[in-house]
Amino acid sequence: MKIKETLPISDVLPGMCLADALMDDAGRVLVPAATELTESMLHGLVRRNILELPIERECVEDPAIALARREKIEEALARRFRKAGDGAGTKSLYRAISDFSQEHQA
Repeated sequence: MKIKETLPISDVLPGMCLADALMDDAGRVLVPAATELTESMLHGLVRRNILELPIERECVEDPAIALARREKIEEALARRFRKAGDGAGTKSLYRAISDFSQEHQA
C-alpha cells in the first residue's frame, strides 16, 4: 500500500518519490509528480527555499489488518449489491468497486 506524507525537506533522502507535482509561485512545474528525487534536485529545492515535500512511499501492511480491511470492504459491497442480481455487468461493477476500494482505502 502506498502512503502519501509531507516531510520537511531536511528529512527527504535521494531516491524518495515525489507524490504530487511541485510548482513555483507562478504555477510552473518545478518537479513532476512521481519523480524519484536526486541529491542535486534536493539541493536545488533548498536553494529555492522549499521547506517540505509531498512524498509517496510503499508501506508494508500487517497481513491480519489487510485481511480485516478486505473483509470489511466485501461485507459493505455485499450489502449494497444484495438486490443487484448476478449478471455479467453486475459482477464486473462489483469487482471494479472492490478493487478500487482496496487500493484507495487506508
